[in-house]
Amino acid sequence: MKKIEVESTSSHSAKCSDIVIRQTDQVRLVFRPEIVDNQSNPEARVKGTFIYQKKAKADSWLKLDTVPLSSLKKGSGYQLSLHSDEVLTLRRELYDLARLHRKQGIPQGHAEFVKVQSDSLATLLELNQADLDDFLSANKSDAFKVFGRVLRWLSESPEIASQLAIDETELPTLNAIVSRANLRAVLKLWSENSCNPDEEFWQRELSKHTFVLGLLFAYPIVVIQGKAFVGGKSYDNKHGSLVDFIARVPGTGNAILIEIKNPTTSLLGAKYRNDVFPPSVDLVGAISQVIHYRESLSNDPNIRHGADLSLLEPRCLIIIGSREPELKDDFRARSFERFRERLIGVTIITFDEVFERIKNLDTLFQ
Repeated sequence: MKKIEVESTSSHSAKCSDIVIRQTDQVRLVFRPEIVDNQSNPEARVKGTFIYQKKAKADSWLKLDTVPLSSLKKGSGYQLSLHSDEVLTLRRELYDLARLHRKQGIPQGHAEFVKVQSDSLATLLELNQADLDDFLSANKSDAFKVFGRVLRWLSESPEIASQLAIDETELPTLNAIVSRANLRAVLKLWSENSCNPDEEFWQRELSKHTFVLGLLFAYPIVVIQGKAFVGGKSYDNKHGSLVDFIARVPGTGNAILIEIKNPTTSLLGAKYRNDVFPPSVDLVGAISQVIHYRESLSNDPNIRHGADLSLLEPRCLIIIGSREPELKDDFRARSFERFRERLIGVTIITFDEVFERIKNLDTLFQ
């Protein structure tokens, strides 16, 4: 596999490895490219210089003396002819450099990129794990795209599916890799956004990772719809209700309403007396809200639902707040536990408890 070395010359330019166009034992013609941020024409990403080189005694290539074009006399000129295969080589290499700039911008400092040709898959597989890790890390964006395409190819190819079914070792390994990647992506999301108060953000992100919601019950669930209409409109077409997620239990068809708040929502109010802490206004409000959704969904005759979804006393789940650092002593923790454990039909779980379950599951893959 060929490496492309890039060395930044400024924040808007970087010199790249020479492109060898023509070479003999003693002389060669190269094009010395430079990727640039061209403000006037962003699509013009590469510039460079043609250089003739001759080998020195130490077998290193030295630049030949050149005559500046300003020395040309009237009626004279220079000619540089390229064969068709040399033009093709130059065009392909310049395209790769332009693509590198489009994907990576101007790398700062010194960087190396490995170029994998369509016929180099076997060579890629021959790399040891350390070299493969370096290659994938240097080309993260392309690595993700290739991985996605491979998974799609596996899912759409009956022959490959049959082979995986026969090979008892490959399919579990592939499943474990995908599962662990999903878990770590969600854990990274939590570590970077644990103080994010935007409810829409959490509803949007959990809709991308609905498997997380399935980990919160002792039985499997299937998420049917995000931002689901659950009725409640009056004659003036107002007061309609939208729950964050509606799910069902496959075995019974029972509906589940899931309401998402944010990790910074308070769980408890100020101390009442004798080290007793009541639930916060936000927590009580969330419970009232989801109970209202449940009643609206069960009683609205205008809502159509499939025969596989039962609306008889739907169960409710609220994801809200974080135990740490709010429940910082036994009195607060006991007040919170006493309250939520005595609720009927409504389950309350905190954001950090959700992601702690994911963290524990991730340890099973180690």
